This record gives sequence, structure tokens and C-alpha cells, in this order.
Amino acid sequence: MSSRRTILLTVIAVSFFLIMASVVSTFAQEKPKDYPKRTVQAVVGYGAGGGSDIFSRTVCIGARRYMKNPLVVINKPGAGGVLAMEYVQSQPADGYTLLAGSIVACVTAGLQGLTKYQYTDFQPILRAQYDTMMMEVLPGGKYNSVQDVIADAKARPGKQTWGVVGSATGFNALLARQFTGPMGMDVKLVPFDRAGKQHASLLGGHVDVILEEPGPISELLKAKKMKPLLVFAEERIEDFPDVPTAKELGAEAYLGVWRGIVVKKGTPKPIVDYLHAIFKKSMDSGFYKKYERSEYLHLRPGYLSPEDFFKFMQKEAEFYTREYKRLGIYKIKK
Repeated sequence: MSSRRTILLTVIAVSFFLIMASVVSTFAQEKPKDYPKRTVQAVVGYGAGGGSDIFSRTVCIGARRYMKNPLVVINKPGAGGVLAMEYVQSQPADGYTLLAGSIVACVTAGLQGLTKYQYTDFQPILRAQYDTMMMEVLPGGKYNSVQDVIADAKARPGKQTWGVVGSATGFNALLARQFTGPMGMDVKLVPFDRAGKQHASLLGGHVDVILEEPGPISELLKAKKMKPLLVFAEERIEDFPDVPTAKELGAEAYLGVWRGIVVKKGTPKPIVDYLHAIFKKSMDSGFYKKYERSEYLHLRPGYLSPEDFFKFMQKEAEFYTREYKRLGIYKIKK
């Protein structure tokens, strides 16, 4: 784990004890009868210290304060989030087991036949974040603009290398194809199982381009060891006002990692409403907002209500269904 991440986790832990020691204000949302009476689990499908883990621990600090009840984060990494999904589905629909963090697998895993569960088997609580992906290169190299990248790819079909985290059919790879297709580019995708390996490959000059969120490489960007050339979003972002968007170039390449909280379908509505209220209040706290900005998670609006979050996942499912069918990996378990 990087020293930056270690420091952030330490700050989260210290802040938790300070918050719990402070005077707790009255919480307006009506508490469901007899809930919660025991510990609530927030299950994360990825390891400790990653983006999903830090998000979950941070947002749970405030929620724990308003809930006035034990709320613990449990890491169950494996199979790209599928193990955590299936664990939540194995528990009663009573609001005591939440799925938190990056829950993109709720949409994608079932469409690839990796699990029998689909996003419709979950009840959304809220979407908290919608990350922004960027294209990065080495400063002072052969690419001074995204137009240089496009021109070089067309001059060397299949030779330009792009580092992506995940498989050749994963989220980053799909985002890359959303851009290269409309641009008429033929590039070679180089998959990495971890972001750190991807970063090192670019710094060592082993790949030409990487796709990454600004948060994990913020120190490298500040030190000018990496240079952003493109934002995969509809509008330019204030922290990088000179970096053009995919939309400006004519590509609808906007995919971003999204994080939030869901529970098992069938959880009583009063509990769903209560959980939504306390986690939204936590998101509105100054502590959470400071974390959000420090990790560049504020660049695009993240919050969605349970109803809007469901509609968003529905649209994501439609997109991934089309892409997976095109790639020949669409499979539904019966």
C-alpha cells in the first residue's frame, strides 16, 4: 500500500474516534422499529487500502454516528467483486448486510455468466461517486496532445500500446474501445492486474499511454511525472481546464468507476429509506467532502437517490449487454 493511502487510512481512523467523542446532533429521519438492534456489516468486494475500501470506511464514519449502532466494514475480495455479491445474497434481506464500494460487478458479472445474480436482485441505497477517467502520457515525450496520440496510432496500426487495468474485456478496455473506434484508431491494449504495475509501466516507458483516474496518480501529476491529455467526460473539469474531453473529439467515451451502497432486494422500505438518509447525511459532512476532493472524486456529480441509481444501473446494463454480445462474452446463468 502506498504511503499516501496509509496516511489517509490513519486520518480516517483518528477522525472516527473524534467524531464518536463529539456531541451527536438529532437525526431527523424516523428510525424503523427494532432496527438496527445488532451490528450492521458493509461488505466490500476488494482488499483493504484500495479505493472501494477507503470510500466505504470513510462514508461509514458519519453513518455510524447517526445510526448510533455498530457498523463495520468487512473485506471479501475475490472474483472482481463477485464473492462479496454472493455473500450479501446469501444473507437475509433485513438491512444488516450492505454491499459497498465499487459495485459495478452488480451489473457486469451476471451478464458474463460469472454469477446467477443480476443488478435487479439488489435494492439501491445510493450512488456516492462517479469517477472520471483520463488518458495520461509521459511529459516531454512524443505526445504533446491527444491529436499526437491519434496521429501516431493511425501511422502505426496495432503498434501503439495502451496500459489498462483489468482484462482485455474489462471496464478499462471497453472505455478504450469507446474512444478508439470513433477515432479510427487501431491500438494494442496491454492489461495489468494492478494499477501500480500499470503506472510503473508508463514511467518506465514500456507502454505509450495509460488510462487512469487522477486520484491514484495525483502525486505523479503534481510532480509532472505524468501528463493528462484527455478527459473521458462530457464537459471539461475545473481541476484540469486545459485538457479536452472525449466529447469534444466526437467520441461518446464517458465510462467511469462508480461506487455506492446496495442491499438485497426485498429489504423493507422503511429500512431502505433510513439507510439512504444516514448515508446521504454522511456524504454531506465536511469530513467526507474533504476526502472526496483529496481523491479527485468530486470532478463529476456522484450522488443518486435509490430510484435514480436503479435507472442508472439499468442503462449501464443495456450498454454492457450490447458490448458483451459484440465481444461474444454475453452469458446469463439460469
